[in-house]
Amino acid sequence: MYKIVFSRSAENDFHMLAEDIQDRVIGVLQRISINPHRRIRRLAGSKAYRLRVGKHRIIMDINEKKKQIDVLRIGHRETIYQ
Repeated sequence: MYKIVFSRSAENDFHMLAEDIQDRVIGVLQRISINPHRRIRRLAGSKAYRLRVGKHRIIMDINEKKKQIDVLRIGHRETIYQ
């Protein structure tokens, strides 16, 4: 099982979301902590990954040595990649 760590900006992004979206994000992160490589995709031209949660995206990095998922950003799909 992978440990989930939020960056400061991801934590701020998370608290700006509506409560129902927060619940969905937490649920998805708990599910992927078992095997994250099944549901994520690598961002083009980057070492980071993205995870789809409805119309929102979670940008993350995976540290295999530490068995850790570093959540970098969370936001709406229209604005997260800018």
